[in-house]
Amino acid sequence: MPRVPIAPTALDEEALVHQFPGLDRRALGAFYTPAPLVERTLALALAHAGEGPLAVVDPACGAGAFLAAAAQARPQAWLGGLELSPEVARACQVRVPRADIRVGDALRGGLSPLLEDLPPGHREVWVGNPPYNGTSSILKDRDAYDRLRALLPLALPPGTSLRDDFAFFLLLASHRLSTRPGVLAFITPSSLLDAFLYAPLREALLRLLTLRQVVDLGPGAFAGTQVRTCITVWTSPAEARWVQPVFSRDPHPVPLPGGEGCGGEGGAPFTPEAPEWRLAPTSPEASALDARWRSEGESLTSLVPVSLPGVKTRFDELLVDSDPRRLLARLEDFARAPLEALGEFAHAHGIPEALLPKLRALKEGPPFSVDPACVRPFFRYAGARHRGSLPPEARAFCYLDRRLIPRGDHRLRGPWDPHRGAVKLLFNVRELPLSAALLEEEGCVHDHRHARFAPLLVPQRVRDEGLDITRVTGSAEALGPLVPNLSPQGLAWAEQLGGPLATYRALVRFLNGPEVQRHWAPVYGASRVVPVSLAALQA
Repeated sequence: MPRVPIAPTALDEEALVHQFPGLDRRALGAFYTPAPLVERTLALALAHAGEGPLAVVDPACGAGAFLAAAAQARPQAWLGGLELSPEVARACQVRVPRADIRVGDALRGGLSPLLEDLPPGHREVWVGNPPYNGTSSILKDRDAYDRLRALLPLALPPGTSLRDDFAFFLLLASHRLSTRPGVLAFITPSSLLDAFLYAPLREALLRLLTLRQVVDLGPGAFAGTQVRTCITVWTSPAEARWVQPVFSRDPHPVPLPGGEGCGGEGGAPFTPEAPEWRLAPTSPEASALDARWRSEGESLTSLVPVSLPGVKTRFDELLVDSDPRRLLARLEDFARAPLEALGEFAHAHGIPEALLPKLRALKEGPPFSVDPACVRPFFRYAGARHRGSLPPEARAFCYLDRRLIPRGDHRLRGPWDPHRGAVKLLFNVRELPLSAALLEEEGCVHDHRHARFAPLLVPQRVRDEGLDITRVTGSAEALGPLVPNLSPQGLAWAEQLGGPLATYRALVRFLNGPEVQRHWAPVYGASRVVPVSLAALQA
């Protein structure tokens, strides 16, 4: 069947969506797909679709970019879409009159009526850009979550999850296509490719479908966000399982004329491997380094056994300032201000009006008086931007009073305060860009993404028995003397490296060094904890 070239001007999804200024796009994960990316994704899917009758399904169709493109590329195809917003669904129906557009929530059973009307004998092509928002509302809907979780017949080890809407959309589509012929091509965050969080999801997808194509789009493919994205293309399991998927990088996708080709020109074949099932090639250099370091040493989080996330004040605009006197003055004004005058207080101290509900909630809580002893040094660690050490501008002060932190902060409970230590290793694990820094003065470290801080000295029982021991002891003395925060192997290494502090400094150099940054981290940084060997620290 001849294919009809797609007119790019017909697919300006961003221009269309501005008709709906009331949409909370970030809350819904609604970032609409640019025309070249629509065309590229559809072309990748159609390359595996064959020439028979097709049913094109977009389970989160938005204003209809993918369905409009499919209508031009395959004029005889049946088209179906589901959209959460009635307004946007109406625009989609006007744009693609012959499509079957329904209003509903795919993650809460909305797809079933649409799929029941799909014509029999058609090969299904699922395409789209399902929403991604970091933390899905499904997590608060027990019934809906349980139904979707049942689609993943695998355990979710600690640190893994199904947190984002796109993961649930992938499960729905893959289960549908596992029992009938078809193609799946979705645009998703590139965390799907290698993040430890989604290792079980990748394993499940590889069991259900055949992976054909991976295109890493990098950051900036969507207006208003720098999230890294990718395209993955899958076919039903009846396809040849021996076919190796192809990986390519294409930060500026262009349409493939007439839908021909699969976009794999210059790509690298690869084989996903356990236990992470990464959907990208593994370089020989990274594999060799990982194997050598694991055979000679231990993982960073074993070598440094006690590490914690930083402090969340949950209201930095009120509780953090670079000037401790200004911080105290602001808190004193807040303590004096009556409830009805909080608007004036916020305006006087530059607190955005949108945060007034938080101010009111604090004011309606337990009464408090300002205590200068609650002011603590505070360091805004920013990951790779502060690689090596924290610059002077990262220093600030925070006011730590549990009455002003509504949900409390578990890192401030118990007899031991880990922030009091004068030396801390700051690092992140299973997250890119991988980096480390050393803080050599007392102060609280703020919570930065997946960063951890490891005090140089910790109570002996905390090191040997774990952090849970702080919940059952009544005094700091009961936790034992302060000892170096290193494993037995790390303590032995410290004798050769010049002591515990020298070992921490060597860890910072190693984590920021060329072997980790150029070879190991690009491959394993999002999926594994870096292994460390004595030889690597001495290099």
